[in-house]
Amino acid sequence: MKRTYTNAGKKDGYTINEIDNAVKLIKWEAFRKTNLPFCQGECLKTVVKGCNIPLSKINRMSLYSVIKNTHGFYALDVKYKNGQAQIYIADCGCSACVVASDFLEN
Repeated sequence: MKRTYTNAGKKDGYTINEIDNAVKLIKWEAFRKTNLPFCQGECLKTVVKGCNIPLSKINRMSLYSVIKNTHGFYALDVKYKNGQAQIYIADCGCSACVVASDFLEN
C-alpha cells in the first residue's frame, strides 16, 4: 500500500510523523449514514462531496482518533473498481482537510 501526503496537510502544519502516528491509532467501524456525531458527520459530508466519493463505495470509517493531541482525525475506507483507498482527514475545529491517503491496487 502506498501512502500519499497532501500539500493541504503540510500547509496546515501536520507533519508526516504526526499523520503516521494518528493512522496507527485508527479503530475502524462499519460505515453508517445515520446517528453520527454532528461535527464528525458534517466533516465527512464535506469530504465526501468535495472528493466526489460515492456513499455506496464506503465500507468503513473511523471517527474518534486525534492528531496533535486536540484535533480530530477521521478516516474513510473506500472500495473502487481498481482498488481500495483509505482517506485520512484532520479536523482542527474551524476547518478540515484530507492530509493523506493510502491506495492498494487490485
